[in-house]
Amino acid sequence: MKILFIIDSLCKGGKERRLLELLKGLKNRNIVTELILLTDQIEFDEIYDLNLKIHILKRKIKKDPSIFFKINNICKEFKPDIINSWGLMPSVYGAPVAKFRKIVFVNSMIVNAPAKLDMKTRFYSGIVFPLSDIIVGNSNAGLKSYGVQNSKGRVIYNGYDFSRSLKLADKDTVKSRWGITTRFVCGMVAGFRYHKDYGSLIQAAKIIISKRDDVSFIFVGDGPTLEESKNSSKDFNKIIFTGRQSDVESIINIFDIGILSTYTEGISNSIMEYMALNKPVIATDGGGTKEIVEDGVTGLLVPQRSPQILAVKIDYMLNDTGFMKEAGEKGKRKVVEKFSIDRMVVDYINLYKEKINN
Repeated sequence: MKILFIIDSLCKGGKERRLLELLKGLKNRNIVTELILLTDQIEFDEIYDLNLKIHILKRKIKKDPSIFFKINNICKEFKPDIINSWGLMPSVYGAPVAKFRKIVFVNSMIVNAPAKLDMKTRFYSGIVFPLSDIIVGNSNAGLKSYGVQNSKGRVIYNGYDFSRSLKLADKDTVKSRWGITTRFVCGMVAGFRYHKDYGSLIQAAKIIISKRDDVSFIFVGDGPTLEESKNSSKDFNKIIFTGRQSDVESIINIFDIGILSTYTEGISNSIMEYMALNKPVIATDGGGTKEIVEDGVTGLLVPQRSPQILAVKIDYMLNDTGFMKEAGEKGKRKVVEKFSIDRMVVDYINLYKEKINN
């Protein structure tokens, strides 16, 4: 079996991490792959350990028609059984080539679950979905959000690689590095973008810090709204911004509560990482979050954009360490049983085989 993957970049994001883990799993099972990137951004150096051929097709203009011909030429030489796109524009470029060359086209562009699709996504989805042999989402909520509700849709949940949590730094060392001396630590790992809604969490953090002195908040990530978030918190020394970090698991390991305040997630990699490291979760109730966080069991769900309610839930959990411990243990068990990297890889391989045989 030969598979050609297309993705915009390998910058440090959840979708990109998931594709990297899939490529590792396929290599371990002797499945031949090649990768097309539409930019030259590679922030996961592990990709080079796989020794797979990487084609970088940089667009000269935003809608560069030459990309179709370049992908076609790669297919002529590589002769893939499947083209698997990961993203909107990778699907736009890959789907027509797959149809022209009669190659199975697996569309894995659905990674979120917005309440309403923007005009661009709606327009291009209307073009590429009919050309797709199967449309993969990482949550049922995502497929529903994009209007994929028939046999053409398939859910394959994200997978967590537990080997990533075997080399954790000492907790006291990590806390010391970030100047944390409080009993409790609450944290969030996410890019600083408006849909991640750090604003609501920062408001909640201020409420908590104003009423208790035993908790710090640490936010891991980078992005367009980072400076704005820092400026809004400059008078609160127990709100810490790390920027982009390579040792994310070691930082999560010092959390007492993992938080996600976004409102368009499919299945969040951050939530999986929290749960894999035995952390109870507080997350906004939207998208596919309900498919991984069970309210009152593995964590607590709160309405979107509700900082006051979020603060109440954080305070409640900090005051019930027994529930925190139990929810963390149940969360890890759920990730082991339902969200392992091996399960994700096997699900994709079974899907590829099914489509090739059909």
